[in-house]
Amino acid sequence: MNNIIGFVVFTLLPLFSFAKVYYVSNSGNDSNNGESPDQPWKTISKVNSVDFQPGDSILFWGGDIFDGNLYFDVNDGNDSQNPITISSYGNLKATINASNSYGIFIYNSQGFNIENINFTGNGSNSNTSNGMYFYNDLEGDTKLSHFGISNCEISGFFNGISIESSAGNSGFNSVQIDNCTIYNCIDNGIRALGYFSVEKMGYSHSNIEIKECEVFDIMGINDPNSHSGNGIVLSNVQYGLIENCTVYNCGVNNVHCGGPIGIWFWDSDQVTIQFCEAYNISAGSGCDGGGFDLDGGVTNGVMQYNYSHDNDGSGFLVGQFAGARAMDNIIVRYNISENDAKTNGGSIALFNLGATKMNNILTYNNTLFSNHASPIIFMYDFNPLNGTIEFHNNILYANGDGDLINVPRESSAHFMGNLYFSTDAFKIQYQGATYNSLIDFRNTNNELFEGNSLGYQGNPLLVNAGNGRTIGHGNPLSNLEAYQLTTSSPAINAGFNIDISDTQDFFGNFPIVNGKRDIGAHEFNGTLMTEKHSEQTDIKIYTNINGSELVILSEELIIHQVQLIDIKGRVITYFEQDQDLAFKKVSLNLSDIKSGIYLLNIKTSNKILVKKFIHY
Repeated sequence: MNNIIGFVVFTLLPLFSFAKVYYVSNSGNDSNNGESPDQPWKTISKVNSVDFQPGDSILFWGGDIFDGNLYFDVNDGNDSQNPITISSYGNLKATINASNSYGIFIYNSQGFNIENINFTGNGSNSNTSNGMYFYNDLEGDTKLSHFGISNCEISGFFNGISIESSAGNSGFNSVQIDNCTIYNCIDNGIRALGYFSVEKMGYSHSNIEIKECEVFDIMGINDPNSHSGNGIVLSNVQYGLIENCTVYNCGVNNVHCGGPIGIWFWDSDQVTIQFCEAYNISAGSGCDGGGFDLDGGVTNGVMQYNYSHDNDGSGFLVGQFAGARAMDNIIVRYNISENDAKTNGGSIALFNLGATKMNNILTYNNTLFSNHASPIIFMYDFNPLNGTIEFHNNILYANGDGDLINVPRESSAHFMGNLYFSTDAFKIQYQGATYNSLIDFRNTNNELFEGNSLGYQGNPLLVNAGNGRTIGHGNPLSNLEAYQLTTSSPAINAGFNIDISDTQDFFGNFPIVNGKRDIGAHEFNGTLMTEKHSEQTDIKIYTNINGSELVILSEELIIHQVQLIDIKGRVITYFEQDQDLAFKKVSLNLSDIKSGIYLLNIKTSNKILVKKFIHY
């Protein structure tokens, strides 16, 4: 899977360096010196018998399968400034066949780049080790540095990649995992663990970045004492980033309540999850099975620009487990959740199982859509949640009878500038009472600011609400053709102006236009709401030979309305018809229209399409 072909490894050695390049091939011989492609070694056993120097490279012939388990320790390299490289040579990837053990184990050493290799175990039902295993048990808060992992495929292990330490704040620093594919494992795709204590100061690991990775089919295990089936879970990390990753189809064998999550941090500081997609995460026979999570003891954490959909548990979870360090300063912004919380939780959910306080939780400009009966925003009633918890400028869209908000009696939160819409009865459960309209909900001192009413009750008029699709790994989330605001959406310029300098919305637009925030994850600016895959519709758009007439033609769909809109959001010309008439071809006169960029807002019998049109 994802086999990379056509690469050649070049090792650039500094002047006067004694670093060497070693070659390994199935056609080789362990009695060779291994220092040229003509004299390669044959086995992993030979590789493990050598103490390698800083800067050395070990290259395996692409396409060959090597049985065994690579092992490196303090006698190998151990120089963060001059790392050892482990890679393939030729035009294919080599495969390390680990059978029932680890693929590569690096113990108490540092300075390694692992590139362009496949690691396979003998299956998630029998392998009890890790595809890549990094372990530090040194005393004295020792950080081992420089680990680069890129373009590797890992499958058939208990854990795909495991980064672990066991003593104080000893651990790993400067770890970057890029463009890796991890699948068919049982417990976790990628994980980081360190020594944990609620009294602990500091963190075991620092500067861990995971980018462009695809993780799927992490199935979970029948263990009632531990959650399993996580995609990417990092803990005890200060300065962490998970970006542009995709996790899906995980957790089906989990039995623990407090179960798997697609992508999450716990007990970490200054961490971010962004531009990621998580879907089809299962709770198994337990609970959770959500998309994204900042959990027990996270401080200064951000979840932004993520797409969560079709998960058993919450789309975005923020919570404290019992015995966690204090949680503070959490931001959840510009995310989209579609049909999450199929069996438990909410589109966004908060919980506190511990004695330590959750404080400064800010959730804003998210778009949350659900067909399920679970609440859109849900606060569990385990322990009271009454720190500073704010919800601003979110779209809450219940396509059914689910609660828009459910806050238990002893907890509290503050809502300002949100848009509430339910296709069934409007229902907010707040501190033991039920509210059936936004006007009634304002009696709780929510959706008010300095005596002025905030928020909106009504249809947000979104593009293709409920019809989001899987974006798929390697594709930008801005390709999502749903949940953008249409030109007549009441969410435009209706948000509460939070004093935060954001960089963009979910779709890559400027986050504030005309000095006012919109509600939801899309900031409408009149130019970027385009149908990015018009070939997937049967609508054809063309002009006549002299450009004076614009024709919109549909082979199947009935066209009810067409609007031509300029970059300032003004309707320049339009076509509108009675709902009972059956037009499949519409023409707009362009003879008096100036050249420029316009939007076409096309309303058909079952969808709204928004396309960019350039008039020459």
